[in-house]
Amino acid sequence: MSKRILLGVIAADCHISFQAELLRGIISQSFRSNCDLAIFAPLHNFALTSLHKDTEKQIFELLFSDRTDGLIYDRNTIQNDDMRAYIDELCRNSGKPVMLLDSSDHKNFETTSVDDCDAFETITDHLIEVHGKRKIYCLTGPKKTYSAEQRLSGYLRSMKKHGISVGREWTIYGDFWHNAANELARRIISGELERPEAVVCGNDVSAIILCNALIEGGIKVPEDIAVTGYDDSPEAKQNSPSITSYSRPNFQLGAEAVRRLYRIITGKICSKVRNEYGGLSFGQSCGCRQNTDIRKKESRCDIINKRYENYFLYGDMLFDISNTGNISDFADRLDNYTFFLHKMKNLRICLTDSFIRSTSSTSADNAAVNLGFGKDSPMHVVLAKSSVSREYGMDDIFTASDVLPDFTGGKKYPSAYYISPLHYNDNFFGYSALSFGKVPMTFSPIYYQWINYVNVALEQMRIRAILNNTVLSAGKALMHDDVTGMPNRNGICSIFREKLAQSASHSLTVECIAAELHGLKKAYYQDGEEKSNRITNNFAAILKKCAAPDEIVGVWSPQMFCIISFGNDRTEKVYKDICSMIRRSDDEERISLPADFSIGTYTQTISSFEELSGCVYQASINRVYTYTTSESNSNPQFDKLCQLRGKMRKHPEEQWNISTIADSLYLSKSYLQKIYKTYFNKSIIEELIEFRLERAKELLTETNMTITDISHECGYSSYNYFVRQFRHSEGVSPTEYRNAKESEKNEG
Repeated sequence: MSKRILLGVIAADCHISFQAELLRGIISQSFRSNCDLAIFAPLHNFALTSLHKDTEKQIFELLFSDRTDGLIYDRNTIQNDDMRAYIDELCRNSGKPVMLLDSSDHKNFETTSVDDCDAFETITDHLIEVHGKRKIYCLTGPKKTYSAEQRLSGYLRSMKKHGISVGREWTIYGDFWHNAANELARRIISGELERPEAVVCGNDVSAIILCNALIEGGIKVPEDIAVTGYDDSPEAKQNSPSITSYSRPNFQLGAEAVRRLYRIITGKICSKVRNEYGGLSFGQSCGCRQNTDIRKKESRCDIINKRYENYFLYGDMLFDISNTGNISDFADRLDNYTFFLHKMKNLRICLTDSFIRSTSSTSADNAAVNLGFGKDSPMHVVLAKSSVSREYGMDDIFTASDVLPDFTGGKKYPSAYYISPLHYNDNFFGYSALSFGKVPMTFSPIYYQWINYVNVALEQMRIRAILNNTVLSAGKALMHDDVTGMPNRNGICSIFREKLAQSASHSLTVECIAAELHGLKKAYYQDGEEKSNRITNNFAAILKKCAAPDEIVGVWSPQMFCIISFGNDRTEKVYKDICSMIRRSDDEERISLPADFSIGTYTQTISSFEELSGCVYQASINRVYTYTTSESNSNPQFDKLCQLRGKMRKHPEEQWNISTIADSLYLSKSYLQKIYKTYFNKSIIEELIEFRLERAKELLTETNMTITDISHECGYSSYNYFVRQFRHSEGVSPTEYRNAKESEKNEG
């Protein structure tokens, strides 16, 4: 099955009626054309700026997604010049075809527009021809915006056609919002502006505000001044008086934008949905009698949303979802409140990997780090909900570049999702994706508040993690060694006490292994604290690798480590492992390893944790092994092989060739391989594979690189060979290994 086209839509104020009509057209035509839709719907139109709103713009990083094939950009809904310029730049850099809506000619993008000029001429004609008005003012939108200029042009054309000379103050540029309408009403009421017979407003919002302000100022509408709007919104019908308006064909605008963009992308013409043309809608504000079909009435959807709004505002959702300590619990509780999203078909709550780690990290520093977002960010679907049931949970992990897992599968039908950011101040958490299935509709205003509740709950969870980790770190500091971070004497005793308490017989037979570093004080006085700490840290790292998972390993005193083993005869194995790791270290590592150390051992059955100290003391005086590195250091051949091994470890991605290595060391291939295995107990190839897989595990755990990129970074020319070798070594695939490590971090 070929990949279905995915169109991205950039639009704010999606809940407003005229915007909903436009989106209904976009969705209907996309479904007819078998295209998926990702509607990037920010919660604000950026008219006012703040730290919180500025972070919201990170959602537009998804414009660079490799999945999206083209963009529809409703530039007029972004009420901030800087933000428009920012999104313009992103669209240009995305390299995708962009279709603007209702915009003047743009040097970079195509434009689809509705001719508002004829429609506005019709409204003005109605006031002149039906009601005999001649002194008519026009309140349009912002100057130099395409829709505002088109509507003004229609007004001027009608006035000219009827032989009416337009006064200098009769045309007013506004904002398509409250401020300009209130200011015009003030000027008329105060007498600053001569009273007109009628005002044609550029949209219904302006008309409603103007009507109400004039009536409050003692001017009757329509008896003293007739007022008309534009867009035919439900709010205009429900106003008192109801607003005479024009039903703009926004549906057709959205549908036509999709058809034109589809042709640019594919070179093909798609069949179109049925036209829904606009026309005059008569109300009382111009002096007409109100039609029966626009009586003030509420649709079933409005009734349900108002009922939900009461439940929502006075309910416990915010308190309930905020009182959670982990992502799983949060998702379970949020699941109980998805019924507020009327006609919701599918919901996805997608959180960034960095946010999830910040809520479960054992480090207060990691929890408090600033959370950003990009198209390569790993994402987790923490809540996937259909209209009737939960679908799946945190196991679904994807890259933000895919936008949603729903867009990558072989679905039978296209889908449309509203993608809205989840964030708080300068921390970006992820995004919510909402779909209404096959119904071409948008969300109600309740959804905005619902998302804000989710944002507050996620921020509370993050802050709680910071506080908990700070307290946890303070407690751990008392039980851990300052230099190595390993459990100190108190930590060792505490861990042992827990194991003793879990023992059925309340006693344990332990083998204490004491490793003492000789000459550490000498290194401190000769080379300083930094060199001494480096030696201690390197030896601690070796000792941790040699200890079994169920053994307790830590720092008993400044020069002595200990391993508390619950097995038999572990001392010899631990000693040999330490020696092997030291011999296999490269030159730089060996400089920071101890010149010599001793190993002591003692076995005892202990019934109280206080007896542990005596056991460790007996191990320290019962020395059975002593090691020095001086012999190895005096062997030139060994030194050369150590240098070789160090280079292989640092650069495993290089194409190492045994013949080339042998020639560089003036050795035969057979002799090289023989002495290498003698010194390091592994062949060159075995070591190289081990170094490459070590590098791969680091990249899988610490970076967001793809598996393919990691395979190349580690020296593998074949992705499949890398996966087979990794699975053979680790028992799991690279993806399974990465997921397991992420789960360990989350559980930790």
